[in-house]
Amino acid sequence: MSFNGYKHFGSFQAAADAANAQRRDTLEDLRNELFMASRGSNHRGDNEFLDVYRELLPFFERLLTSPR
Repeated sequence: MSFNGYKHFGSFQAAADAANAQRRDTLEDLRNELFMASRGSNHRGDNEFLDVYRELLPFFERLLTSPR
């Protein structure tokens, strides 16, 4: 995983708060939400993060294909 939400936001709580806010306006917002979903899935031993990825995919596509 190349994005670490804990490092980016400074703590577990800050990363969790940002992910729960579901702002989805920036690439960092999306990456953090997916990071937290992945960490949660790893902790629980499930694949729920795949559902989050499918939900976030259109937002990633919009941000990555929009003119800068």
